[in-house]
Amino acid sequence: MQRFELFKGVEIINGFKAVLVENEFLVISDLQLGEELYLAEKGIFVPQIQLKEIKKELKEIFKIVSPSVVIINGDFKHEFGKASEQEWREVKEVVNYLSKKVEEIILVRGNHDNYLLTIASYLNLKVFDPYYEVKGFVFTHGHKRIKYPKNSHTVIIGHEQPAILLKKGYDKIKLPCFLYGKLKNGKNLVCLPAFSPLASGTTVNLIEKEELLSPILKEETNFEDLKVVVADRELGILKFPSLKKLKLV
Repeated sequence: MQRFELFKGVEIINGFKAVLVENEFLVISDLQLGEELYLAEKGIFVPQIQLKEIKKELKEIFKIVSPSVVIINGDFKHEFGKASEQEWREVKEVVNYLSKKVEEIILVRGNHDNYLLTIASYLNLKVFDPYYEVKGFVFTHGHKRIKYPKNSHTVIIGHEQPAILLKKGYDKIKLPCFLYGKLKNGKNLVCLPAFSPLASGTTVNLIEKEELLSPILKEETNFEDLKVVVADRELGILKFPSLKKLKLV
């Protein structure tokens, strides 16, 4: 098993787009269940593979680690408005699967999670907004600024769905990635890639800081000093230097 520690107690395992915190909390973000229906309504038709791929990825993770808690760090579902029938069905299926694997499921509300409280109440799940904090680790989706709890030391966000573009000659490849480094206040920061297989992500080495989605990344970091790690099921864990050395523009 390949492991890489971003900060003390925060590890990437193999090529999974998740972090394991203190060997106890499995953290994933931006599942955006139900996105295929949303795209279809916009005239974009994609195979309905998202739920299948997410469950497959989770099964592979649970083969090698045994967390007691799963934290879904925002954007569990995709539609901004009332949950669609597909979202209800798929959220329930994921929750039912996870309930057999862990003792507790924590949901942190993201910007796509309108009406999530209705689903969570039905499934008897805890929802935290704007953050969940445990052992000095703060889990917040990243779409808005928050006041950090006293004595917290590490902030873990999603929302931006970071990816890097690598190219050699005419060949190009875009890979989801983790960003990690320091906030201006000295706290550790980790930005998770999207767990959804449909997410294209923000190409963080191709845009300017002002174009970022997350105000935490945009306002609270020296963005180009953040480091990059790619976690890919085929390539494994690939470590890169800071973004300033990876910029393509």
